[in-house]
Amino acid sequence: MMRDVDGVIERMGGQGHGVLTHDGVRYYVPFTVPGDRVAAKVGEERGDGYAAHVSVLEAEGPDRVEPPCRHFQACGGCALQHWAEAPYNAWKRDKLAAALVRRDFVDPPVADLVAVPAQSRRRAEFIVRRVKDRVLLGFHEAASRKIVDLEDCTVLRPALLVPLPALRAALIEVLGDGWAIDLKLTDTETGLDALITGKLKMRVQERIALSKAAKAIGLARLSWRFDMRGDAELLYQGGAAPLVRFGAHGVILPPGGFLQATVEAEQAMADFALEALKDTKRVADLFSGCGAFALRLAAVGKTVLAADADRPAIAALQAAVKTAGLAGRLNAQARDLERQPLAPAELKKLDAVLLDPPRAGAKAQVQQLALAAAAGAAPGIVVMAACDPSSFARDARTLADAGWRLEQAVPIDQFRWSPHLEIVSLFRR
Repeated sequence: MMRDVDGVIERMGGQGHGVLTHDGVRYYVPFTVPGDRVAAKVGEERGDGYAAHVSVLEAEGPDRVEPPCRHFQACGGCALQHWAEAPYNAWKRDKLAAALVRRDFVDPPVADLVAVPAQSRRRAEFIVRRVKDRVLLGFHEAASRKIVDLEDCTVLRPALLVPLPALRAALIEVLGDGWAIDLKLTDTETGLDALITGKLKMRVQERIALSKAAKAIGLARLSWRFDMRGDAELLYQGGAAPLVRFGAHGVILPPGGFLQATVEAEQAMADFALEALKDTKRVADLFSGCGAFALRLAAVGKTVLAADADRPAIAALQAAVKTAGLAGRLNAQARDLERQPLAPAELKKLDAVLLDPPRAGAKAQVQQLALAAAAGAAPGIVVMAACDPSSFARDARTLADAGWRLEQAVPIDQFRWSPHLEIVSLFRR
């Protein structure tokens, strides 16, 4: 049976939930800010405390503001639109600093938060479900499987929202009642790229109808795959394939290909890397994706080895290298860096390594860097990007123990109004 607690929110927890302590027990209360006085219903046990939700907001804290989005609290996309900018920015910066302190970094050199503008996110993954004669298209509600049927958004680029009504109308014809699919939209220089993942009615007539709808909507490309393991089938492509530009050079994005969520965050990370690596010649860009760093580095005269397990991304990068005439400077190869990281013999040939791993981090590769350092075969500079403070701090500790000094870590608020954080950093021996 649920019980009530009441008190004042003391601080913000790591997941963006307010922390209330009552009789020595911690309660994590979403959609609150420090200074709020609340009565809250207690839910399930969570880590070192309990989840709770506000039943009555008795008094507002001084940093509570009006959320800019009408979907806030219903939509699970944003968690912190109700918090004033200055304390929110400080909290995000401190998330990174605290993660490093937990790994025994003393007074870590964490820069001020780099913020991105509202309505700047260029890619989104929507949930689509048919319910009788309606198609719901949007994001899940907070802590729910229900879908907020999205009409506007303060995070996404407006171009991502324009085709949603027409996509609802097109998709109702290929969805059975109760069926759900994922729809990934990416805003590229040549238009919107759409990838559908999930079960559809896909006879010849449905393929033709979806192709015609994609043309009428003005999509650059529409692809479909049954599940995440399958290859994407091209249903429609307009006059120009989806193009993204990394510095001076363009890449044809593979269906569902990874991009940093905002151009602004990508540029901030690239500028940091170019400055950090300005005095190097031979660089490995590991977890390179389609080449957001590698192409920029090759363009300023570096000799670059780019590697990633994502074969379509590497194929796209290889095609871009050929088009740009960079074959003598940029070698892109498909390589699973978790199972086959660069070994000390390969690292010995490099001046620097740039790492941009997924959320789990680059544990295998930094262990090889540590072995290279012990053998006197390590590059002098490591630039490491990350999207999780915890895995970043773990890998940073490995590098520090092997002799690299953390010179700077920059937190980037790529995922605005959420607890997620992007990071770029410099280590030097």
